[in-house]
Amino acid sequence: MSTHRFLSGHVLGSVAFLAATIVASPLLAEPTKGTLVIAVNQEPQDLAAQGTYKEINAAGLRNVVETLIAVDPVDGKLRPVLATAWERIDDSTLRFTIRDGVTFHDGTPMTAEAVAGSINWVWSPENAFTIQEYAGPGALTAKALDDKTVEVTSSEPDPLLEFRMTLNGISSAKQLAESPERHFDTPIGTGPYRFGEWSKGQFWTASYNPDWWGNSAEDAYGTTKPVYADLKFVFRSEDAARVAMVQSGEAQLGMFPSADECARAEGEAGYDCVTGPSTTYLYGRLDHSLHADPILQDARIREAVFSAIDIEGLVGLVGMASVPQGQLGPKGTIGFNDDVQPYAYDPEKAAALLVEAKADGVAVDRLNIEVVGRDTTPRIKPVVEAIGAMLDGVGIGTTIKVQTPQEFNPRVRITGYANEPDRQMMQVHVKGNPSGDYGLLLQSNYACPDIDDPKGPSRSSVYCNEEFDGKLFEALASFGDDRDNRMKELVQFVHDKHLIVPLALLDRGYLVEAGTEFTFGTDHRIQAVYIKPAN
Repeated sequence: MSTHRFLSGHVLGSVAFLAATIVASPLLAEPTKGTLVIAVNQEPQDLAAQGTYKEINAAGLRNVVETLIAVDPVDGKLRPVLATAWERIDDSTLRFTIRDGVTFHDGTPMTAEAVAGSINWVWSPENAFTIQEYAGPGALTAKALDDKTVEVTSSEPDPLLEFRMTLNGISSAKQLAESPERHFDTPIGTGPYRFGEWSKGQFWTASYNPDWWGNSAEDAYGTTKPVYADLKFVFRSEDAARVAMVQSGEAQLGMFPSADECARAEGEAGYDCVTGPSTTYLYGRLDHSLHADPILQDARIREAVFSAIDIEGLVGLVGMASVPQGQLGPKGTIGFNDDVQPYAYDPEKAAALLVEAKADGVAVDRLNIEVVGRDTTPRIKPVVEAIGAMLDGVGIGTTIKVQTPQEFNPRVRITGYANEPDRQMMQVHVKGNPSGDYGLLLQSNYACPDIDDPKGPSRSSVYCNEEFDGKLFEALASFGDDRDNRMKELVQFVHDKHLIVPLALLDRGYLVEAGTEFTFGTDHRIQAVYIKPAN
């Protein structure tokens, strides 16, 4: 079995490895391989520069559109990309020095004005892109100070400002000015690959960029220079279809095989499985406030729902996962609370809580919780079916649905609540927290959204509580040990309210052509300059 490099993880059935610092290979006159075919689990929602934050929804986009700085998958530290240096000016301001001699794929220069304009476009509250779920307590704006310097400012103190700048892509100012509608399906960035075509429902492609700045820069990111002439991202939502593409040699890399398929790869000569930890969780969000059915505001009903769920059993069903400690983050996350534990599986307690609630006049008989998942989430159908069976087993009625992103996504935004008054829903899906800080997830999942202007980070929140919001926004503006302690208190608060049930901390796996070295971090970016073919 070949060795695969990643920040922290393991090759299934082999020993654990930690990635060492790898020196990029010498400048190549041209790529030595043909097309790298990658079977991905879903078609992009769009290919806009804001999509560089969401690898699952826009897999591979960072090959085309780059960021100012990035988290290095080799050592987990921030490293320069389109910025060569940056510094904190104060609690809410960062100043970046822009790399010389970079051009966009349309031939226009990457100036400080272009960078500032792209940042303002991506983070604009008016545009209301989904990256707003990763926004902080304040509005982000950027301005060019001179030809080489860009200043990014949050309207509120923001300890995570550096992290947020690893998320947004920088794209052509010319395109944004002249044809902004093309920005969503024809990305123009600065990366080692130029966008080719998007065949809707089938694939998208990119080709080697001989003018990439990284071909000659000593501080270019990656474990290799571009080796492949072309990239092709093929959309296959079915796990078996992605596996079959790698088994047949049609693809060199396939996303998210099952644990069984990874184990099977040990005995195969043509391909291997590589896995590693992620910051991604499978979780169930239970409607609570705003347009949700008031019955779900009864604390006993929510506790009964969570007590009926066998989390450990679900982890075994998912495979390549572990039981989270009752919160949406591993140890080491700022705000991780050691006192919080997983919700205990206790169906007898669940049944008793329902009896108690019914005796007090709660309309328990009309409970019918829709357990809904997105069909691009690995193993989602058996998971939602299992949850439905567990709830049915204690007397909670359920309806099971697995929907496409086009159906699912609008429903879990706060605007979807208004179209379905008094709904009873548990949303079962995945979300990552690459920031290493609970502020991000607490704000996006629990802060009260503005039902009349649902554009901010809490647009998918299942909760609304003024006391919580007041403490949260104080915590978001805090630093150091004070921030950690404030976040711990809030983690305990929402845990005790039975609002979201963490179901599994996910490892991520890939089938790869035998001998291929694939370096990735916990955010699991698929970038060709971190993929070395066997020969």
